[in-house]
Amino acid sequence: MRFIVALLVSLVLVVACAKPLKKHPVPFYVGAVVLVGVYLWGMQAGVRGEVWSYLQPLMQRCALAFLLFTIVMFVGVLNDKSPLRSRLMPIRRQLSILACIFAVGHIVFYGASYLSRLASGFTGNLAFALGLAAIITALMVVLGITSFQVVRHGMTGAAWKRIQRFAYPFYLLTYVHLALLLMPSALAGNQVAMVSIAVYSIVVGAYVVLRLRKALADRAASAPESPAADLELESAAA
Repeated sequence: MRFIVALLVSLVLVVACAKPLKKHPVPFYVGAVVLVGVYLWGMQAGVRGEVWSYLQPLMQRCALAFLLFTIVMFVGVLNDKSPLRSRLMPIRRQLSILACIFAVGHIVFYGASYLSRLASGFTGNLAFALGLAAIITALMVVLGITSFQVVRHGMTGAAWKRIQRFAYPFYLLTYVHLALLLMPSALAGNQVAMVSIAVYSIVVGAYVVLRLRKALADRAASAPESPAADLELESAAA
């Protein structure tokens, strides 16, 4: 259910709110911060209810943030002439920032939860997953900060592009982190965990295939013409 709700919210952002999000992103950022604050307050206060049952998984399980990150990443593998790319490219930066804000709820909640257990130590699957979480968080902070226009304008184009390449390991490591945390429950037969891993795997697998295909297509398009082709051109000119 949380995937459906996250998908609906994302569709509203990229379809109905695309123009206002592009022109006036700050109110959307403030709204995202408020939602994260409500979530953290609700977890502390033990809030229950039907509305809460929809909001809580979006934040706690990072479903909304991951879906927005996925949209941002998939924009890069779309054909340059794709109408969908033309629609999403102008708000890619804003969607990335919103995803970072929504992810904060997940990070703060689980960070506080595991911090209290730090003295007892972590081993095995959990230790590796938490180590990845620290790396992912650091990458997200860097990518999120450099997504703001004021920061980007203070950087050279080459430096900004180098930093943005970290989006690839960030996205893939996020998938690995989620899979590691869900795997024990999935192996124990938990249906929600099994479905979650399946959905994440299909989405990320599709992205990897499309990313590799686009990279090969771009390389082929930028490769110099073969000597045989050069000879044909010279013959034609003569």
